[in-house]
Amino acid sequence: MLTGMLSVAANTFRETIRNKILYAILAFALFVIGMTTFLANLSFGDLARVVVDLGLASIHLFGVVMAVFIGITLVSQEIDRKTVYIILSKPVPRWEFVLGKALGLCATLGLITFFMAVVLYLVHAGYRYGQTTEPGIFVAAAGIYMELVLLTCLASFFSTFTTPVLSAIFTLSMFLIGHITRELLFFGGKSGSPAAAWLGKAIYYLLPNLEIFNFKNVAVYGLARSASLLLLPLAYMLSYCAAVLLLACVIFSRKDFK
Repeated sequence: MLTGMLSVAANTFRETIRNKILYAILAFALFVIGMTTFLANLSFGDLARVVVDLGLASIHLFGVVMAVFIGITLVSQEIDRKTVYIILSKPVPRWEFVLGKALGLCATLGLITFFMAVVLYLVHAGYRYGQTTEPGIFVAAAGIYMELVLLTCLASFFSTFTTPVLSAIFTLSMFLIGHITRELLFFGGKSGSPAAAWLGKAIYYLLPNLEIFNFKNVAVYGLARSASLLLLPLAYMLSYCAAVLLLACVIFSRKDFK
């Protein structure tokens, strides 16, 4: 049971981990993380905090780039190559194919996010040689990873029924809106218009609230010391991803490849 999904996931992991574009993005991300100590010296305030802030921002930015621009091709690439016919001709249900693709990319992103977090931790430790390091970097990185998983599921969902370009636009739109849903809810309620208030509530409850995964500021000030901070975001991510992937599986199961 689920052997088809695990096989698709393993194959997707192997394909994405060999992607040259992925390594180019990763190399540039590591370069930026390594340069945070130099950039911190050009800034004011606590330089160690600046290193953590810039490093986590780099992990977030490049993680989103990788999640979106690889996630949108998960399904469409198989269709363009006609390899989807070979895979689905085997005893692999379509829903296992969709879940396996998403799971494989999530595994790749998990490995890369952890690697970038380790590099940032070592850079920060070297910058504060002989002083206390910041384990909150890993808590914030875990929050970033959960956001990337949700974006991957959204990218997989959009890729089941539209083109890669539109999938990228839709996913990036979800990313941008997802970080301001609380503000839209607040200003909708303060507008005095029932329509604006209703629209703000609809956006807040239907679209992803990505700020729930944001622990960068907490880590910068050394307050992200407990992994218990991740429990609520984890439950939210699992619930939202389950709903999105369910829709993706339903759409893909009804897709006509003839």
